[in-house]
Amino acid sequence: MAEDKELPFSIDRYNKLRQGSTYLDAQGTLANKLSHTISFRNIRNDEDVFFKAFIVDFNETYTPNFNPNEVFGRTDPIYGYKGTTRNISLSFKVPAATESEAYENLGRVQKLIQMLYPGYATANALTLSEAPLVRLKVMNILRSQQSLVPDPENKDQDISAAPLPQGDEQFFAKYRSTANSDNGLLGVISSCTVNSMLSSNDGVFNKLTTVPPSREGEKETTRAEPNTVLPKLIEISINFQPIHERTLGTGAGNETFTVFPYGVTLADSKPVRLPPAAAKLIQLQRDAEAKRQTAAAEQQKLDNLKAQIERVNNKIKRAERRVQDTSELEQEKQRLLNQEGFTETSAAITDMYADQAESALDEYGEFL
Repeated sequence: MAEDKELPFSIDRYNKLRQGSTYLDAQGTLANKLSHTISFRNIRNDEDVFFKAFIVDFNETYTPNFNPNEVFGRTDPIYGYKGTTRNISLSFKVPAATESEAYENLGRVQKLIQMLYPGYATANALTLSEAPLVRLKVMNILRSQQSLVPDPENKDQDISAAPLPQGDEQFFAKYRSTANSDNGLLGVISSCTVNSMLSSNDGVFNKLTTVPPSREGEKETTRAEPNTVLPKLIEISINFQPIHERTLGTGAGNETFTVFPYGVTLADSKPVRLPPAAAKLIQLQRDAEAKRQTAAAEQQKLDNLKAQIERVNNKIKRAERRVQDTSELEQEKQRLLNQEGFTETSAAITDMYADQAESALDEYGEFL
C-alpha cells in the first residue's frame, strides 16, 4: 500500500494565519478519525488523492444486455444474453474552511484531473504506453471484489481485535472496511465535470500574503494577492465504468460473487434443522395431541350413549309404575327401545363403545 500522503486533512497546513482559531472542522474529524473519504488511485504510479466524503449524489446502474431473436410462430422473441454493464455516477462537494484548505483542495482536484490523461513512452506523444485507469473507493459502498471477502492475513482489514459474538450477530460484527486505496474498484472515468462554483453564494477566498515589516519595530501585515482567488467550494461530478477483475455470476469457484457488490453476508435463511432428539420430542408431542383428541371423541360418544340409555331407563320406570301386566310391560319396553333407535343388542353395542372409549383413555394416560 502506498503511503496515504493526503491524510490527515488539515485546515491550516499551507497557511498559518488561521492557527489558533476556534473553528472546529467536524467533517475533517470524520475523515481523519473514521476515514469517511473518497479516494482515487492512479494505477500507473500508485499516487493517491483523497477527498472528504461530502457526497451529493451516488448512483449505480446495472444494465443486462440481451440480443432478441424473433422466431416465426412465437409471440415473444428468444433473448440471447450478451453481458451486463455497470455505470456509476458520483457527485461530491469539496468545501474549504480556510484559505489554506482552499489552496489544498485545488491541488487535490488537480491531481484527479491529471489521472484522466494517459502515459506516453516518449515526449513527442506519439507512443502511448499506459491508459488512464484508476481505482475508485467510496468507503464501504464502492470497492474492489477482492476486498469484499475479509483476508485474515491482511492487517489492513483487521481493524478490530475484539472477540466476535456468536449467532447471527457475528455477520454484522465482521462487516468492515478501511481507507486503503488499494481496495478501490478498478475502472475508467468516462467523464469528469469540475464546477468551481465561482458564481454561487459561497464565493471565493482572496489569497492573503504575509508582508514582513519594512522597518524595525513594525509588525508584519497581510495583504490580498492580486489576480488570485481560491474557491470556497468545488463540486465534482464523474461517470465511472468499472473493470471487474473477477468473473461476475453464480458458479463454482466464484466465492466473491456471493457478497457482490457490498460485501454483506446475511444469516442462512434456510429452515433450521433440529437435532434428532428435539425432532423426536416434537413428534411425541404431536402424537400425544392426536391421541388426546381421539380419546376425547370416544368419551363424547360414550357420554351420548349413556345419556340416551338414561332417558330410556327413565321412560321404562315410568311405564312400570303405569302398567302392571307383565306382557304389556315387555311390549312397552320394546316399543320404547325401538322409539330411541335401540335394538335387542343395544346393551352389547353400548358396552362395545364404552370399552373403546375406556381403552382410548387408558392409552392416552399411559402415553403421558
